[in-house]
Amino acid sequence: MTDTPFPPPGWAEAATRAGTELGLGTDFTAMDATAWERVCRRAGQILAGQGQALPPGWEGALARMFGRGEAAIPAGDALARDEADTVLAERGEVFAPEDDA
Repeated sequence: MTDTPFPPPGWAEAATRAGTELGLGTDFTAMDATAWERVCRRAGQILAGQGQALPPGWEGALARMFGRGEAAIPAGDALARDEADTVLAERGEVFAPEDDA
C-alpha cells in the first residue's frame, strides 16, 4: 500500500468542512472511530468533487495530520477513490490500470 506522507493542500479544509457539514465538529482527536470514518468518507467526496485523485493510504495521512493514531484510520474508502477516478476519466486523464473507474 502506498502511503502519502504529507497531505496536499486542501485536505485539512476538506476534513474541516466534512466535520462541520456532518455536525460532528472539528475536534478530530476526540472523535470516536465511527465519526472519524464518516468525516474521512465525506472529505474524500469533497476532494473527489474538486478533481483530486486520492492515493492509497490517504486516510492515514489525513489521520496523522490531525494527530490521530494509526488504529483510528479507516480501512479504506473505495467509494471516494472511485469517484476521484470517475472525475479523472471524465476529464480524459489517464490513471493506473488497477484503478476501477
